[in-house]
Amino acid sequence: MADKKQNAVKYGEVVAKCWEDEAYKKRFLEDPEGVLAEAGFVVEEGVTYKVIEQPKLVKYLVIPHEGAKDAVQSIAKSLMNRIEQSDVIIPENTEVRIIQNTDDMRYLILPASPKSLSAAELKMVAGGDSVATATNVVQTGEVATTVVEVQTASTTTTLEFEAEVGVVAVAVAVLV
Repeated sequence: MADKKQNAVKYGEVVAKCWEDEAYKKRFLEDPEGVLAEAGFVVEEGVTYKVIEQPKLVKYLVIPHEGAKDAVQSIAKSLMNRIEQSDVIIPENTEVRIIQNTDDMRYLILPASPKSLSAAELKMVAGGDSVATATNVVQTGEVATTVVEVQTASTTTTLEFEAEVGVVAVAVAVLV
């Protein structure tokens, strides 16, 4: 568990540095394992890490390779809860993409820098009009990313559609 929490913090630091340093970001995209290891992230042996840059109005949900059934049930439950509040589940011009880790591949989501968001997009990301972001993405042996409640790895996966809030929370897109 300590490694998972440490990885979440370290990944947030890597993301923040990517937002500030274009050369670092390029290196991270090309050699995620090396950059993560340098940052003190505990990299799993035999696992390839792939960084996916998340465009401003695209939200990724990362399904774990283990416990996928629980993740899908949580997504469905969150969608049902959301539809009870509003007929709009995914805001206009927003796209949700679902990807799944495998035994030997972990996807790392690199969110768009908050500095690059327009006022309307920032409002959406901060929760004003948002819906389709994974909030409490806690995965079996993996951390997927996003938001309000910083995702730290645990033994179950729960995805809740809420708002992406805060730079560090958004940065925690770790797949341990």
